[in-house]
Amino acid sequence: MKENRKLLELKYEIIIAGMFVLSRMPSLGHDNFNTDVWKWKARIFDFGSGVFYLDFARTIQKYHPGVTLMWLGTLAVKIYNLCYRTFFGTNPPDNSLTTIFGLDFVQKLFVVIAIGICISCIFYVLRKLFGFGYAGIAVFLISAEPFYVALTRVLHLEGLMSTFMIASFVWLYYFLQDKSKLHRLYVSAIFSSLAVLTKTSALFMAPFSVLVLAMDSWNGTFDYAWVKRFAAGSFRWGLVFCAAFVVMWPAMWTYPIAALETLYRGIFTIGVERGHEQFYFGRLVDDPGPTFYLVVLWLKSSVLAVAGLIGYTYLLKTKKYNRDHLRFMIYLLVFALLYLVELTIPSKKLDRYVLPSLLALVMIAAFFYNWLLLHKHRVLGSTALVIFALYTLVRVHPDYFSYYSLLGGGLRAGINILEPKWIIGAPEIVDFFNRLAASKNLRPFIGDESFAKDSDLANKLTVAFPEKYYTQIWPFIREVGGWAVIADLTPEAKKTKYFVYPVWDDQSKSEDRFDLVFVNSIKIRNVAAYNVYERK
Repeated sequence: MKENRKLLELKYEIIIAGMFVLSRMPSLGHDNFNTDVWKWKARIFDFGSGVFYLDFARTIQKYHPGVTLMWLGTLAVKIYNLCYRTFFGTNPPDNSLTTIFGLDFVQKLFVVIAIGICISCIFYVLRKLFGFGYAGIAVFLISAEPFYVALTRVLHLEGLMSTFMIASFVWLYYFLQDKSKLHRLYVSAIFSSLAVLTKTSALFMAPFSVLVLAMDSWNGTFDYAWVKRFAAGSFRWGLVFCAAFVVMWPAMWTYPIAALETLYRGIFTIGVERGHEQFYFGRLVDDPGPTFYLVVLWLKSSVLAVAGLIGYTYLLKTKKYNRDHLRFMIYLLVFALLYLVELTIPSKKLDRYVLPSLLALVMIAAFFYNWLLLHKHRVLGSTALVIFALYTLVRVHPDYFSYYSLLGGGLRAGINILEPKWIIGAPEIVDFFNRLAASKNLRPFIGDESFAKDSDLANKLTVAFPEKYYTQIWPFIREVGGWAVIADLTPEAKKTKYFVYPVWDDQSKSEDRFDLVFVNSIKIRNVAAYNVYERK
């Protein structure tokens, strides 16, 4: 009876988690492969082998360190293999496209479930603090933010890390409302530990949490009583954080020095000292500079998020805000701004790194919509909010990385300002070559036929891509009977019929190995994104 009563009390959180998972299900596992996905799949295999064979040194796979992702990926592999053996009586074949797409679905599903549970934990705190209205709006806006949708549908780190960070923050704030409830402080510390185990940039949570505890306990006087209050909370938070970090990472049980040295190298050698070459405002740069993340926020934030932030400044100006909400908003703003400062210091900058700050700003915007819907046509306004958000998502589904805000000129302007780091337009690319193969009567690769063995390549669909896009598109090309290769590999390129280059980095003009003739452009929502050439 007691358990049933607890479940009944959490019915809203269970519904929120279920709705989040369901919202990510359409096309999941058949939508994209990110640049690093094959590396992460290999790391997951090695991590799982290290765990099950008690070779814990193998759980040190990367400086990120990606531990939470590898735990989820390992569990997904075990479940997928078990289900496959149950239904087919054998292990899944390694190189089968069915296995590739099937396992990708299950691994992504486990990531989505973990994030969904975390989102429900955020909702729980927000409804306790500010009621169902704000909690529902905040969680809806977060879950429907296009960049967040994109990063929570991939086998990668940012979606997990960002959600853990926001959960840690809200539970810390929850603790500040009643410091006798120490379990809230411990939950915050555990979420922060999970965030750091996902990616080391989440170490931001340690000094930030200490800062929040110091600000909250400050009484205007630097005295022993303040130091005692501040030190007690910080010590408890830090102790639980370290304990969870050690418990969750097997390498810390046997090789703690090696594990920590790996993290140190990732932060100070790779993260701070090395840049990341990318196109920014049409130029190839290593470090896009201090304004980079402001540009990212402008281009990648939804119109609803920007409008909500502007609306909240109106509430502040007219003093129509709720004073109980103001303190939480200030902490959110401090979180977003300080994290942007941390991101701006290293020379390596990527658009997806900004996600934690974006989520904090969305939660501020939610206060405006909560106030608006309380005072202006609640049912009609709520319906309009949901329809507008869902329209944006449906329009770009399942290619959420192709979203660029209309406020920044949309997709047409966006791709020439901020280069897509991961491939966009995969469905359009596949559709283009599927139709091309049909019009040219090109035969598909069947069975064990391959590019290397086939002597009749002229009558088959072969497509070359830049290396960073090849890793993300080849399963989809194989699925329609074609064969994808890397454009820079000369022996293969000289046998390949078609070449694809993104419009923001069209290397066809520098091709001196053979002649290329322009065929057509591949468009995403009527915007030319790729140029297709045929080798003569």
